[in-house]
Amino acid sequence: MSTFSFLRSGLTALLLLILTSALGQQANSAVESGRVRYDEPRFRMGLHFLPSVSWFDTRDSHTASEGTVARFGFGFTADIMFADNYAVGTGLNVFRNGGKLSYYDRVTGDPTDLANDSVQFLVRRERTLTQHWVELPVTLKFRTRQIGHITYWGQFGLGLGLNLRSTASDRIDYRYRGEDGGEDGLVWTEETAIAADNAGVVALDDVATENDVALIRAAMIVGVGIEYNLSGKTALLLGATFNNGLFNVSNNRNYGESLGKEHLQPALDGSLDPAAAQGYKIKMVDNAILLSCGLLF
Repeated sequence: MSTFSFLRSGLTALLLLILTSALGQQANSAVESGRVRYDEPRFRMGLHFLPSVSWFDTRDSHTASEGTVARFGFGFTADIMFADNYAVGTGLNVFRNGGKLSYYDRVTGDPTDLANDSVQFLVRRERTLTQHWVELPVTLKFRTRQIGHITYWGQFGLGLGLNLRSTASDRIDYRYRGEDGGEDGLVWTEETAIAADNAGVVALDDVATENDVALIRAAMIVGVGIEYNLSGKTALLLGATFNNGLFNVSNNRNYGESLGKEHLQPALDGSLDPAAAQGYKIKMVDNAILLSCGLLF
């Protein structure tokens, strides 16, 4: 065999050896990559802040929703992985929601004469209501593989909440005063004395309203977001969740058979008609958009 043929054979064998080694390393790298992905923690925990915008969706014909409120909360999140891209999302959220409402009702007691606590009024109430909830969410969470430094996720599920506290800020417009008419019962006259310098409107802050709202709340949860890998297993969590109440959160304890404890149906012109006032029950669900920002470990 010539020297050239020998060198060519040796070079060919060397190239085959290098190629075989490279392919083997690539295969091992793929296996290792899959192993590393599969060995990611099967349980992830984190903490997040929950700024929110919320409102009421009224379901009766005489309560009006008047706008949104911005509130703040925080929470603990936990993902229980049962496959590479799927997890059960749970945790604990402590947040506030609410909204602005207006309706007519009947109140007892003169706010400018505390000794006169039996006089009755027909009023229009504008209320900004804040509810404090602690919620246990249970969702199915869908995650992509990491793309660059980012993992995208979406979730769908339910939340069960317990009402810790409920407060309101009220603007009460006193429309009619009820006076004892003897055998004729209450005689209603247009109110002009209360807060005459402010068109008869009295403002109240930090009104306790636990008796006006439900103790338990159920909600549907739909959310999307990202996890941005910072280092190792630590990631920045960013997301937005629509938290949609499912049931009436007004417990209507102040509703009764007589006008003494009822919300009132206004006349066609929008004012109260004392001779024809009728009662109704408030029905409303609370909705919120929660923005989450936190860390996963």
